[in-house]
Amino acid sequence: MQFHIFAKNKFLGMKTSSFITLSILFFLASCKPSQKELDKLLDKAIEEIRTSNNKNGIEDLNKILEYDKNNYQAYYYRANAKFNMKKGKEAMIDYNEAIALKPDYADAFFNRALCKQFLNDKSGMCRDLAKANALGKENIRDMLNDCQ
Repeated sequence: MQFHIFAKNKFLGMKTSSFITLSILFFLASCKPSQKELDKLLDKAIEEIRTSNNKNGIEDLNKILEYDKNNYQAYYYRANAKFNMKKGKEAMIDYNEAIALKPDYADAFFNRALCKQFLNDKSGMCRDLAKANALGKENIRDMLNDCQ
């Protein structure tokens, strides 16, 4: 009989621990940074990348993407940081994601073209330059002439 009571108490304990776990998860989910805080972190990351502190910039952008998987700017700037670090294949993944989220992002097409040039993909570079030009990117005619 005592074993049966122990089993009931153990079961109740599992319910209690599950409730506590769910409560903690709910609390953590409610701690999501505000959009204003994410925007500040994006500005900080951009400044870090601008000053060649690419690693810290990437860390900040990763934090943003934890909370906002659709932040095309975070993917774009993370791609720029990776490209600055000569990680062309990794940068391509992020440029592709930025473009998928914002198909009219001329700067992303232009920078992806530079990345393709780095990766020796001239035809891909030319396609992206043409798209960037069509989207209004300025001062790329000389580069486009290299595609003829």
